[in-house]
Amino acid sequence: MKKVMIFMAVAALTAGCGRGQSEKNTAENDSVHTTMTDSVVKSASNSVRQEKSLPEGNVTSTMGKVVSEHFADLSFETALPIKCVLVRNGQHVRRGQVLAQLDQFKLRNAVDQQERAIEQAQLQIEQAQLQMKDVIIAQGYDPDKMAQVPANVLHNADVKSGYALSKNQLASAQTKLEAARHELRNCVLTAPFDGVVANVTVQAHQLAQAGQPVCRIIASDEMAVEFRVMEADLCRYQLGSAVYVIPIANKSQHFSGTVSEINPIVDKQGALTIRARLSKTAELFDGMNVEVILK
Repeated sequence: MKKVMIFMAVAALTAGCGRGQSEKNTAENDSVHTTMTDSVVKSASNSVRQEKSLPEGNVTSTMGKVVSEHFADLSFETALPIKCVLVRNGQHVRRGQVLAQLDQFKLRNAVDQQERAIEQAQLQIEQAQLQMKDVIIAQGYDPDKMAQVPANVLHNADVKSGYALSKNQLASAQTKLEAARHELRNCVLTAPFDGVVANVTVQAHQLAQAGQPVCRIIASDEMAVEFRVMEADLCRYQLGSAVYVIPIANKSQHFSGTVSEINPIVDKQGALTIRARLSKTAELFDGMNVEVILK
């Protein structure tokens, strides 16, 4: 009987300890759950605050290319050996600076020949004038009073003396002299404006081809960006709208500009081409890929 009572007391004590431990575990779990819930709420609150710090309004971006608004492809007009090339790609030049030069020997000779041809034609005219006076005198008229000489007599005097032919020869020699001087001037290429050199395609001692580009001069301070937008997004862009350009090669740089042209043609893909003129563009290259951002 005594053993039975002792066994029942031990069982009751064990059950009580189990309930106490269970209640303790439940309390700890509630505490952990409360702590995790508070952490999640706090994290969500921080997330909301971060979203509120983003710029307000719509920001759109697209890809575009830098284009030069002012450039010139320079070439020689005469096929002659190249004497020298004085510039290289990427070099900055000033207006009037010599870029390349042809051998001038043949061109100077051509100028000298035409100058002598003009002198000879002038002598022939003087000789023809004397012969013309002799013909007029032989017809019974005074050569010092040309207004009184009949037109048919003057015509015959021109033909017999060769005066009219000599005048034509003088005019032809003067025209050829101007052409020779023009070729001589153009055998020296100079920069038409301040800019940077690109696409140098020749070197000294090569034979220049008439009309073949020698190099390109780009006005580096007159750059723009061209990009395409869908027809549905055209309402976002207007003349004068501000854009920001970020070069793909260096995303730490950015340039500002304004929309200057909207090509009024929608292509087959439903897009239009827009051009924006940029400012302070000395570090941009023609054809460079950029990201265009519109605020």
